Order: sequence, then C-alpha cells, then structure tokens
Amino acid sequence: MCRNRYLVVTVFSVLLCASLIFMVEAESIMWSQTYGGTSFDEAYFLVETSDGGYAIAGSTYSFGAGGRDFWLVKTDANGVLQWSQTYGGTDSDVGYCVVETSDGGYALAGHTYSFGGGIDVWLVKTDASGVVEWNQTYGGADFEFGYCVVETSDGGYAIAGMTESFGAGDFDFWVVKTDEYGVVPDFAGWLFLPLLVIATLSILISKKKLLHKK
Repeated sequence: MCRNRYLVVTVFSVLLCASLIFMVEAESIMWSQTYGGTSFDEAYFLVETSDGGYAIAGSTYSFGAGGRDFWLVKTDANGVLQWSQTYGGTDSDVGYCVVETSDGGYALAGHTYSFGGGIDVWLVKTDASGVVEWNQTYGGADFEFGYCVVETSDGGYAIAGMTESFGAGDFDFWVVKTDEYGVVPDFAGWLFLPLLVIATLSILISKKKLLHKK
C-alpha cells in the first residue's frame, strides 16, 4: 500500500515539474521567427539596431548568385522581416559578423572564395537598406577567414580572423585595420617620406656635431 502511494506521489511530482518547466519555457519566449528557403541557410551573428530591430548575418544556399552567399537579414523589433540582401559570387561566400555603422549602414565580415585569391577575408559595407557601397578583400595565396568586425573610433574598421598566408606557420591569429573605405594603408606610401626626412636630418645633425668637435 505504501509502495503504491509512493509511486503515485512520484509520478505526480514528475508531471508537476514537467508542467512547470513547460510553462516557464513557454512564458520566457516572447516570439520566434524563421528565415530561409528550401536549401541550407545559417545565421552566425545578430545585433540590435538603432531602430529597435535586428540585423542578422549569415550565409544562404537558397538565395543569391549561386553556391553559398553572404546573407544580411533586417527585421523589426518583433522579428518581422523588413528586407534582406545577398552578397557574393558563384562560389562559397560566408558572412560571420555584422555591425551597424555610425552612418546608419552595415559592415559585414566573413570570407570569400568568389573574389580575391584563394579564400580571402571579405569586408562588405552597405547603406541603411543593405545596398553595397563598397567591398574589399584581404589575404595572400592561401586561406584567410574573417570572423569579427568592429567600427573603430577613427571611422575605420578592425577585422579579426585567421590567416594561413602570413605569420609563423599553419594558421595564425590575424587582425586587419583599415580606413573608412576598407583600405589598408600602404606602409611605403605614407611612411617612407617621413622616415627619409628624419634619417636625413639625423645624418646632418650628426655631421654638424662631428665638425663642431673638430
């Protein structure tokens, strides 16, 4: 008799706990939305936008130019689709990160096999509607991947990822700093002349000191 009571209480407790868990989970989800087509579509990164909605970066096989493309999805505060844009070529292009930029547009970072050499880091800058304003690739002869992008205080961008073309060997951390148009300043172009002037002045000063000693 006691055993039957114990069994009834145990079953009741399990059912009660399950019901409470279901109620908590149901109440904790305010809404959910799906986005995609008939093929393989993935979301990798999401940011809340200044209008209270969301921007989602990922990749799509369902839409775009073919193969796998960057996919940027913009929603309102309830996850209702406002617009979406794809970026890429006929090969594999994957967007891993998105930020809303200070001008109201978006910057996406990932990798591209459609453009550049081999697999390169790809930075795509869009306007507020997701229309491309410019794009840049970064890399060498081997494989490079960009996983995160931030807009920097000087208006440029910093991208973090990994590289096989540069570094100590195999794959290394890689951080790329660009200007506001995604251009990496050329060392020789902007630093050579100042260094040359400094070196020339140093030589002249040294010669003057030697002559003064004599």
